[in-house]
Amino acid sequence: MSPVLTAEIRPLPVAPRPFEAELLGGWIGRLAARYRMTVLEFAERHSLDLGIDDGGGWLTMPALSNQSVDVLATVARISREQIMAIKVPSPSRSERARFCYCARCVFLNPLDVAAPIWRWEWLNETLSACLVHDEEFTTLPSGRVLACGNLTHLMQLVSRNERYLRCGAHSSRASVVR
Repeated sequence: MSPVLTAEIRPLPVAPRPFEAELLGGWIGRLAARYRMTVLEFAERHSLDLGIDDGGGWLTMPALSNQSVDVLATVARISREQIMAIKVPSPSRSERARFCYCARCVFLNPLDVAAPIWRWEWLNETLSACLVHDEEFTTLPSGRVLACGNLTHLMQLVSRNERYLRCGAHSSRASVVR
C-alpha cells in the first residue's frame, strides 16, 4: 500500500460513530455498509491496511497500523484516541469454528436503535451467555459469518438464522443457516 497524505483524504459525508461496546471490525463493517461496500472495498478505496488478506476476517481484524488509524480519523472525523479505544479481539491460536451473539442484543442497540452493532464480548470464547440478559448465546458457523461483506450482510444472516430458529421447523420457506 502506498503512503497516503492525510491532506489528500476527504472526510465521508456521513460517518457513524463507534459505540463503547462495539468491536473495531464491527464499526468498520458499519462504515462500509453505510456506503454499500464490502469492508475490503472500503479499505481499498481509503488505502487502509486492515491486516486481512481476503476480506473475510474483517470482524476479527487486529489492531490497526498508525497510518490506517490516521486515515480513519480523517475519513470519519473523529480523534485517533477514539479509534484506538475501540476494542479488538485478542489473538486466537486456532481457527474459530463458530461465532456467537445474543439474540436480544443483536438487533436492539440501546444507544441507537437504528444502528445494530456487533459487541466485542461476543468474540470472547470463554463466555457462553450474554452479560446483559444472562441468556445463552446463539451461534453461527464461522464460514457463513466470514462470507459476509459488511455488517448489513451479517445482520441479514443473523435475521435469517433467527427466523429459522423461531419458525423454521414449521415454515417451508425458512432458510437454513447451518
